[in-house]
Amino acid sequence: MTCLFLDTSSDILVLSLIKDNNVIDTIKLESAKTHSIYAVDTLKKIIEKNNLTPNDIDKVFVVNGPGSFTGIRIGVTIAKTFCYALGKDITPISSLKMKVLGFDGFDYYVSLMKDKRDLYYLGIYDNDYNTISEELISENEMNEKINNLNGNIKKIESSLDTEFDLDILKIVNYYDKEICVNPHKVNPNYLKEVV
Repeated sequence: MTCLFLDTSSDILVLSLIKDNNVIDTIKLESAKTHSIYAVDTLKKIIEKNNLTPNDIDKVFVVNGPGSFTGIRIGVTIAKTFCYALGKDITPISSLKMKVLGFDGFDYYVSLMKDKRDLYYLGIYDNDYNTISEELISENEMNEKINNLNGNIKKIESSLDTEFDLDILKIVNYYDKEICVNPHKVNPNYLKEVV
């Protein structure tokens, strides 16, 4: 099986090809607010560089947010179009959860990212990476939720403008257990502020 991983949720465009449970190629491009210019061409390059055709891709994993508003829309649109046109499977990935999947041995995993309004995208996951909460909240609310967790906690902080070292194979293997989604039903995940 050959899979494509696509992430445009931050300033770093990430495209990876996974074949038979091995990452065979990854392209990371710091394109910030210009993903729309480079994403499709970079997708074409990674496929051709590995002597594949679009039809050789069996499944697409796309990061659907939260993150850069425009970036998420670009990645999701490319993935949906690719999958719909070629009849391929698609699986959306949480940008918050994917960052904790590189860690093991904790009772809770907390993924957080500060937004432009001094709020935080917060993801809390149990020791099996099940989602307890994903929301956009204030710093005080975030600290309260984290302080209420009992046990060994791994906290991962990231931002839109810094590269984060992802364990792409672990992300794909985790999300490969998820049910594939009709491409029309994949939407950007814009977490809203809790009122």
